[in-house]
Amino acid sequence: MVFVGVHDAWGRIDVTRPDLGCDQDRASIHKTKPPAPLTCYECGWQLHLVHKAHAAYDLWFLRHANKAPHCATKTAGEGLQHHLLKLDLAHHARAAGWTAEYEVPAADGTWRADVLATSPDGARRVALEAQMASISVADITARTARYRADGIEVCWFTDRKTIPWLGDVPAAQIARPENNGPVQVTAGPARFVPEWCEDRGSCGGCQCESCASGVDGPLPCGGHGTWQTVDPFPLDRFVRAICTDATRPHQLRTEEDEDQWRWITRRYFELEEEQVQAQARREQAVDRLLARHRRQAADARDHQAAIEALLQRQKALTRPAVEYVYQHTGRYPRVAEHGTPEFAMGVPIYLGDALCAVICPVASRIPAVRERLAGLILFAATERERDRIVANAQPGQRIEVLEAQQDTEPPSPPDQGITVKAAVHRMLGLDRM
Repeated sequence: MVFVGVHDAWGRIDVTRPDLGCDQDRASIHKTKPPAPLTCYECGWQLHLVHKAHAAYDLWFLRHANKAPHCATKTAGEGLQHHLLKLDLAHHARAAGWTAEYEVPAADGTWRADVLATSPDGARRVALEAQMASISVADITARTARYRADGIEVCWFTDRKTIPWLGDVPAAQIARPENNGPVQVTAGPARFVPEWCEDRGSCGGCQCESCASGVDGPLPCGGHGTWQTVDPFPLDRFVRAICTDATRPHQLRTEEDEDQWRWITRRYFELEEEQVQAQARREQAVDRLLARHRRQAADARDHQAAIEALLQRQKALTRPAVEYVYQHTGRYPRVAEHGTPEFAMGVPIYLGDALCAVICPVASRIPAVRERLAGLILFAATERERDRIVANAQPGQRIEVLEAQQDTEPPSPPDQGITVKAAVHRMLGLDRM
């Protein structure tokens, strides 16, 4: 069964059209004697026009004469449902004001359209393909790419129940009602159903790891809308929508259906776009929060490292500080176990009950306890640390830089007869006044 042939005088004819597409009529070639000079465009064999009724269809088609040779049009495996769908597609395109031709080949033979619909101004060409047979995803995507390379839009139609390639190319699933009603489109077109949190500035709709990336704090709503399959509707309405550009193929951008091809309207694109933009803003907010958390974590690590370095310096200066006090007072002092906020996190040193020095106070904390530290000796591990302390201590504050020692055990104090008061005076130089 074919719908187009070649007439010796009229050229290419389309027997689905009452005027054969060339201002002639079917009666002039139907059951004539001798047979009308009709041949197959593929093999050149004689063709006969056949008229048959099938359900709601008044079929006109061409059939090869007896003993026809091998011909691609005969062995293509196109069953009756395939041919009926091609008839429907061409009829609906023509009803939308477009021209529609059957079995149109590419100039270089890389494709052949079941139905090639062309807009009145010739600006758009759409291949309407009836794909009833099984086909691999790779094959159908390759065929789609060949159409696109020639500037031709395409939609694949099928009545198959399982369609592994439905989302890989622009396509639509169709079904014929048992009551011989209009063919229905059952899958392919989609509508976007938006959903937003009541407060778009604080999303409470999802707290999963992938959405919020595990960050704390309020995040703007990125939208929770989804794409849904539309209810079945007549094929003629869908073909008209394609021809009038009311629907176009679109690769979805929501996470659940990303890159799946669906036929949508402009309104649904705008609703999806609103969510895509909101998701981008949400991701930016997540990135900012993550950056802040990374900075806070880095600051915490730096702070901890600074604390550990301070403890190491204080530990390394303990013995030199004890020896310094002993050399200047003749008495061994008592060193506190650790630094305290009262002394800017420095380790206090006592002669008896009298405070006499502080090991490595934190420079940034000194202003808060400047008066308390004024009459004491402050020990530093480096000139750089000394400079920081000087910048925060009272003018004239006595600050000594000691050489750190790894052996931090202070020497055992010998029995000394000097009093604490005399020792403090000696260390501070008051005995020489």
